[in-house]
Amino acid sequence: MRLTIADIARLADVSKATVSTVLNDKPGISPKTRKKVLAIVQKYGYRPSHVARSLSTRRTHTIGLVIKEIVNPYYARIIKGVFDGCTDNGYTVLLGSSELAPPKERQSIEKLLNYGVDGMIISPLQGEEIDFTYLARLTQEQYPLVMLNNVQNYATHVVDIDNVKAAFDAVCYLIGLGHRKIAYLTGPASSVHNSERLTGYQQALMNHNLPITQKFIVTAGSYIENGFRTGKALFSDDDDVPTAVLCYNDLVAIGLANALIEMNIPVPERVSIIGFDDIDFCRSFRIPLTTVHIPAYEIGKAAADLLIRTIDQPAANPNGYEKVVLPALLMERNSCATIA
Repeated sequence: MRLTIADIARLADVSKATVSTVLNDKPGISPKTRKKVLAIVQKYGYRPSHVARSLSTRRTHTIGLVIKEIVNPYYARIIKGVFDGCTDNGYTVLLGSSELAPPKERQSIEKLLNYGVDGMIISPLQGEEIDFTYLARLTQEQYPLVMLNNVQNYATHVVDIDNVKAAFDAVCYLIGLGHRKIAYLTGPASSVHNSERLTGYQQALMNHNLPITQKFIVTAGSYIENGFRTGKALFSDDDDVPTAVLCYNDLVAIGLANALIEMNIPVPERVSIIGFDDIDFCRSFRIPLTTVHIPAYEIGKAAADLLIRTIDQPAANPNGYEKVVLPALLMERNSCATIA
């Protein structure tokens, strides 16, 4: 039979309030009494009931995390950061994923709310078809919330990078290598990061008085097969092809590289490629990939720390909502070269 606080109090000949004070490591108990209570706890292997504790404190010490794609290596690093941040602070993480589908996103959020999570970290889908009723409700209720990208017209905590600047710098790097015909393989329409990276790409071209060619802005996606298929189509016409390509993420960049190799188009001698994310596979790919390193682990950890601080210290942000912008860095490897 599982030991209760009442059982410990009886065995130690103290009140239940005294036992509770000892278990919560609060002051006001003599060393002798504290030692006696802890000896009984250790002898009988007492474990506190988190359900009972949550009923009394109205807190579950759990947070919800909703990501976009469970199989994307980038989100694995986000998850690791969130988990480590929560573990350090005595919180448990419940995970949901939208898989780029708005109904699944809403379902994940509602389920996590039903589980009673104390707050939530969300990598939200965006676009004209997205229903932000859930976000309006949560912000109105001042529910503890951290978003992994900004949602226009909604005030929330945000942890992210400056995607516009990161893409701008990547394209300027290609221009510095002599490239003038630069393409962008876009990501999902539901990703605000995609639209921000497109903006950075366009700004870099305009700043160098280079034309924005619609043919070179190609809808791809977020997976290797998307980059492979798009690469085959883009480079099937030898008359007018780019000499460099910025890709929405590393998976698309790897798929593009595979397509070019199959088409006997050498990388980087004829086409330079830059990805986004810096997933681990980039270093060991047959052509080590030049990419924008996004500190995904640090983003996850910062989001967890910010959310838990918001939960535990609701008055800790007197100036409103925080926006944490972490630095992104271009990692130069072997997939880019000076144009001949």
